[in-house]
Amino acid sequence: MSKSDKISGFFWLLFGILVSVESARLGLGTLHRPGPGFLFFYTGIFVSIISLIILTSAFLTNKMEGVRENIFGASRNIWKAVYVLIAIFLYALLMEPLGFIPVTLLLFLFILGILERKRWIVTMLTSVAVTAAAYLIFETALQSQLPKGVLEFLRF
Repeated sequence: MSKSDKISGFFWLLFGILVSVESARLGLGTLHRPGPGFLFFYTGIFVSIISLIILTSAFLTNKMEGVRENIFGASRNIWKAVYVLIAIFLYALLMEPLGFIPVTLLLFLFILGILERKRWIVTMLTSVAVTAAAYLIFETALQSQLPKGVLEFLRF
């Protein structure tokens, strides 16, 4: 593990704690009646746990294990991160006018198909499965009202 793992681990640990603390102020509610901070609180906890795993691994492993990124590999990863941030910004911006289902599907198609260059069948199946699962979880199980957008006429 490298110095960058330690830095990013600390960053995400602090970010996860901050998200959890601030979302707890919004109110958590219960499992059957989640409050406005419910999802963000547990997401912050999850991010904090993952960052602790990365930090523990980074501090326990002092050797580089022969892995060295060249300047081009690091540059490509930076651009991928920038593209993902832009995609998430557009996701939030287009959620209301287009709706949850098409925007979520497009986000996963972009990330898997264009950024990660997965095979088109894997990209399509994964994108549809993730979108359907997320819709079922939020709309059915959590009874959230997701934006319908262009699919408003379907009334499902």
